[in-house]
Amino acid sequence: MKIQELRQMTPKKLREELIKTRRELGSVKFRAKTGQNQNTAQISKLRKKIARILTILKEMELTAKK
Repeated sequence: MKIQELRQMTPKKLREELIKTRRELGSVKFRAKTGQNQNTAQISKLRKKIARILTILKEMELTAKK
């Protein structure tokens, strides 16, 4: 998901996406530890997506306070 797509979402949708992505990250980490997943690069992609979502949520929070 691109940053522009994330910025167009509402805060509620972003929080839902954050929860979904965190669950997916946990699942991917588990599969990597047990040797079921060969694509370990997916872990870093999911971590970056989580960071993007958190950054956008913080930006929205700060602009709402002004």
